[in-house]
Amino acid sequence: MSSTTTIGHANTSYSAKAIYGVITVLAVLDVMADHPPSAWRAAVILFGTTFAVALIDVYAESIAVVLKGSRPDLREIWHEVSPVLIGAQAPTLVMLAAALGVFTLEHAVEVSQVLSFLILFGYGWNVGRALHVHWLRQLVSGLVLVGIGALIVAIKVAVH
Repeated sequence: MSSTTTIGHANTSYSAKAIYGVITVLAVLDVMADHPPSAWRAAVILFGTTFAVALIDVYAESIAVVLKGSRPDLREIWHEVSPVLIGAQAPTLVMLAAALGVFTLEHAVEVSQVLSFLILFGYGWNVGRALHVHWLRQLVSGLVLVGIGALIVAIKVAVH
């Protein structure tokens, strides 16, 4: 495997893990739009939610390693799952800015939702770039993730 392929695989793997965190944040933001907490609480909720998802991923990875007959190396596992936590923190930073008075909470939720869609598109583009050469396929890959995010919003609208 060439170093370019290895780097592309690493970036794709990071993006794939980070997508879980962003989708989770988008779902939480969608609830916050209707039931807004304080800005500080919103930041804690977003961070806490992605942290919990990362912990679940650590647990699942640990079980997989044990089932293979090995002893889990938590540092290595944490390195594997950290994109779930790290890749989704831009909306948390927006909520912190709202807590500091830079935005109203309602505006922060809207900005965070838009930012989440842009991040999803970026990760999709990155995966598309690693898997496909043509820019149109990269665009489609980004739009597919935006569509999945929009599906979350559509389900909430349909149920609410």
